[in-house]
Amino acid sequence: MMQELADKVWNNSGFHDAAHRIELAWLTKEIGGIDDGYADITDATRLMRSAAILACSETADHRRAAFRVATCAYDLFGTGQVPLDQALRMVLTRLGNFPSIGTRADVASARVRLPLVLAAEEIASANAHEVTINGQTVLLTDFQQRLWLNLLQRRRIALAAPTSAGKSFVLQGYLSALFDNEQPKSVVYIVPTRALIAQVAEDLTIQFRGMDQNIPDIVTVPVDAETNLAERAIYVMTQERVQLALGAHPDLSASVIIVDEAHSIADGSRGVLLQWVIDDLLIRNPASQILFASPAIRNLDIFGRLFGLTDLVEFASIEPTVAQNFLVTTVQSATKGELEIHTVGDGSRALRQVATLKLGRTVASRTEKLVHIPAVLGRGHSNIIYANGAAEAESVALQLAELMSDREPTELRLALSDLAKEAVHANYALVECVKHGVAFHYSNIPTQLRRAIETAVSSGEIDYLVCTSTLLQGVNLPTKNIFMFAPEKGRARALESTDFWNLAGRAGRLKREFQGNIFLIDYDKWKKKPLHGPKDSIVTPAIESSLNEHHDQLLTVISGSPRTSKSDNTDLETTFVRLYTDFKGGDLNQTFERAGIAPGDIQSGLVEAALAAASDKLTLPTAVLRRTPSISAHKQQRLYDRLNAKIAQGADVARTLIPLHPRESEAFHSYANILELCHEIILGIDTSKNLHRFHALIARRWMLGVPLPQIIDEQISRNASKPVRTTIRSTLDLIEGDIRFQAVRLFGCYSALLVYALDSAGLVDMASSIPSLPLYLEIGASDKTMISFISLGLSRVTAMKLNEMSARKDLDKTGALRWLRTRPLEALGLSPLLLAEVRAIAIA
Repeated sequence: MMQELADKVWNNSGFHDAAHRIELAWLTKEIGGIDDGYADITDATRLMRSAAILACSETADHRRAAFRVATCAYDLFGTGQVPLDQALRMVLTRLGNFPSIGTRADVASARVRLPLVLAAEEIASANAHEVTINGQTVLLTDFQQRLWLNLLQRRRIALAAPTSAGKSFVLQGYLSALFDNEQPKSVVYIVPTRALIAQVAEDLTIQFRGMDQNIPDIVTVPVDAETNLAERAIYVMTQERVQLALGAHPDLSASVIIVDEAHSIADGSRGVLLQWVIDDLLIRNPASQILFASPAIRNLDIFGRLFGLTDLVEFASIEPTVAQNFLVTTVQSATKGELEIHTVGDGSRALRQVATLKLGRTVASRTEKLVHIPAVLGRGHSNIIYANGAAEAESVALQLAELMSDREPTELRLALSDLAKEAVHANYALVECVKHGVAFHYSNIPTQLRRAIETAVSSGEIDYLVCTSTLLQGVNLPTKNIFMFAPEKGRARALESTDFWNLAGRAGRLKREFQGNIFLIDYDKWKKKPLHGPKDSIVTPAIESSLNEHHDQLLTVISGSPRTSKSDNTDLETTFVRLYTDFKGGDLNQTFERAGIAPGDIQSGLVEAALAAASDKLTLPTAVLRRTPSISAHKQQRLYDRLNAKIAQGADVARTLIPLHPRESEAFHSYANILELCHEIILGIDTSKNLHRFHALIARRWMLGVPLPQIIDEQISRNASKPVRTTIRSTLDLIEGDIRFQAVRLFGCYSALLVYALDSAGLVDMASSIPSLPLYLEIGASDKTMISFISLGLSRVTAMKLNEMSARKDLDKTGALRWLRTRPLEALGLSPLLLAEVRAIAIA
């Protein structure tokens, strides 16, 4: 009945005419401009009635239109003439969008004023969406409720939902319910980036705060083999850290596995590794409940096929909790700063003019457009400006900060500025920008500083954030307005439509506003027109891409041809190690089948023959090879042979191969020798240029816990002819790329092979003395006390300062926490944000 009525409303041209009028009137009020976007209270009243009907429809377009027209009508006319607050509350209730009811105070309080029949309808609907989490009653959206019920039923789930859908809230609530007893259990929560480790761990810590039961450990750093695993723990880690944890603890298993941003299974070498650690977890506990969560994905069934899960429940949320307006903003006169703004609604409409504005400033260059247009159109709101790279992000932010220089710095902005000095450098561009409410955000910014920026944006202290594609990696950072001009991802690659829609979905903050705006600057000049592209993507697992799209190159890598030793193709090398391990273990056919390749066909036959030929050349067991899966088995074999030849010369020579602890005086020479060998054999680098010595120097200083500002100072002195801003960025790249990724990989491979070689030679005691350099490099610390502080959830900056104060450098995690709790925190001499970080840990 209601569906028929909704179809009738939708097919009425009068409804669409009135909807266009009221949307245009709302935008005119929002932006300021032409006067012909006229709508009156009669339109508003009729549209509210229509929205109340469309909200009951099962058609997504109907429901989206209901939300849009109802919120526009309410925002335009309020409650002065008719009770639109009550009407909007009814529409939101029928949409199941209960969180949005709290966006405006009069809507939030309107239930007592509803007619009895509508109040009864709401109460019935609310009761069906009501759950208790940590003793608090909350109302879930339709999507959240469906997710919640499936989780409680211990279903295995693959879901696709935008960042604003609220899946993280439900997941965290479910985990708190899961640990609502004293039983031992472990959860592995896999995220794609270190930044998300910090975000998820922080959110979970807050979620469990105040629970009566024994709260689980939130583990973010791999636990070494000598340390016992906690009986109740949530491991929040990247796939690389999960791999280390699994390798160190053969008894580690998970009752629940959460794979956040699961579409990253398509991301080259890291995608292959993600698939591998999930396989390992499912082997260790085949009954594990598993959830794959991603943004818009068309082929959710890929996860069931890839992991042989026949009971996987698939569902998607395509209803945003806020609406988006796409506004094509064209520069008509660059010298006068004259703009013409058109709307395309939610991206599916024809162009309709909204406003003609004069900025009074020149907007000829790309930077000028990204600075002056947001400065005017975003005034008084929260804004994200998309920049094509870190250098551009800094330049735009600095110019915006100059325009905002009359703003007085608040106490929190000054604290953020101090943190930027401590975490990076006193001359870092962010130090001055944040004082005026402007910041930038890109991948190599230290995690603690990035999280502080995100918190400042969420609180409103920062209202202009210039970001790069890093924001696409699952960071939950909604905003009122987004500004884009010919956006790119990577080097000169136009942003794909699926990434565009993912980013656009961050416009509009739930419970703060009903609609968000995306300004597309000079859209006709963009290389690609993402508005016309698909909103969802088809995920192709990386191992499948290697087998199908790069078949010939993969065969070359498997063959171990000398010409491949000069390259570093980690994607194909990781696929090779995975396939070789499966070949030796008798699981190759299963891997082929799950990758959509029929065993026995020409393609799989060629791969299997190549793996058989490789097996004749390789002596290393697969258990050793897979410890460094991103390095070709042939390269590992060559490195092992070189080490074995040295060990064969006797114990004294073998001892020289053992890497020293960073605190030992000869550590630099030890690392230089190791990296020279790895650069030659694994990376195929000309070692006469001594890059290995430079990396050894930086690696040792990083592991010693030397502050990043000090390392940057040294690089500024070393590169005096380069601009300071460039040197700071290149040093951040050096730490993140060459030290925390490449050096971790190389030292990890070297150590795994050396342990095996020493064990094989009967030198077991010697093997046990090898320090955990990959872990030290990953976290930037080597003293046990500093590592323990980081394991508690403290940043490297804070952990380093506390480590300097502690007389003992051998405190375990429990001892480090006890040390913190027996110190007067105010007397530690920490800056405000560092002190807040310590206080959150010490009083938890």
